[in-house]
Amino acid sequence: MRQFFFIILFSIIFSSCKKNEIDNSIDFNPNFSTYTNVKIIFDSNCVGCNYSQNPYIIDLTNYTLIKNYLDGTNTVIERLESDDEFYRMPPSLSLLDYDKQNLIDWINTGYIQ
Repeated sequence: MRQFFFIILFSIIFSSCKKNEIDNSIDFNPNFSTYTNVKIIFDSNCVGCNYSQNPYIIDLTNYTLIKNYLDGTNTVIERLESDDEFYRMPPSLSLLDYDKQNLIDWINTGYIQ
């Protein structure tokens, strides 16, 4: 009888447990990017060539330098979308479409820091 009672109690306790579902969806607004969001894109795709030790190419190693470039002769979107292998950036075509769109959105919304 005692075993039966423990089995029933055990069954009730564990059958009443409910697994809470975790919302794995990401609320992503592609029209709102910040420098924090795009910094990794610059670091992994641009800084290899565009750094302060290269006197022939614009330095893109920090927000201020990137903002100064974008405020001046901003050709980033044009270069991201170019099919010309000598004008396109990055030249290796290694940039994912998602990252490209993230950069474009960031630039079009005023390159928020």
